[in-house]
Amino acid sequence: MKVSIVFPARNEELTIERCIVKAREALHRYTCEVEILVCDSSTDSTPQSARNLGAVVICCSTLGYGYACRKGLEHCSGDVMVLCDADGTYPLGELQSFIDPLTSGEADMVLGNRFASSMEHGAMPWHHKYIGNPFLTKVLNLLFGMDINDAHCGMRALTRGAYEKMNLKCDGMEFASEMLVEAKRCGLTIGQVPIPYFSRGSPSHLNSLSDGWRHFWFLLSSWVRSHE
Repeated sequence: MKVSIVFPARNEELTIERCIVKAREALHRYTCEVEILVCDSSTDSTPQSARNLGAVVICCSTLGYGYACRKGLEHCSGDVMVLCDADGTYPLGELQSFIDPLTSGEADMVLGNRFASSMEHGAMPWHHKYIGNPFLTKVLNLLFGMDINDAHCGMRALTRGAYEKMNLKCDGMEFASEMLVEAKRCGLTIGQVPIPYFSRGSPSHLNSLSDGWRHFWFLLSSWVRSHE
């Protein structure tokens, strides 16, 4: 088995080394080949730090979370593919809980649920925690008949077979919603695991209003297209 871990990154020099080290440590227990890819649009030392630790750095000519994720997935050669933000907010030491359901056949995709575990004080702005994320997750569930708890979690994993069924196109933050809509369209089984969420080690690139709107518009337009 080969596991590919994709870190979409933009100016994460404060945290990228820690993320790569923790990922390698977590996967050391598996008798598997590990591939780490950093999809980078940084202007700081992020790419060099990643290369120094043996990661494959993919330079992104277009900005956008979704673009970085898609490019990373396109370059993956693993049987299991993990997406994780490179900002130090996710528990990479718990990768096993994402990988085991995939290798056992229990799930095709596994999504973290930050609301079902401990969340460090200040890790998520209150308007994301109590308004934005719950609202957009509810819209997703209502429109597409799903039962997701944390639609925007930046730590998720899927099998190669699941990825190859999806038609992923989004370049922005709405990519997180697109993955779930595509999983539903393809009839994939989605597992969810509780994970803690930590405070960022670097400034956020999220624009609450514009990114929230992009998620909402994507969900609405996708639902309309599915009923044409």
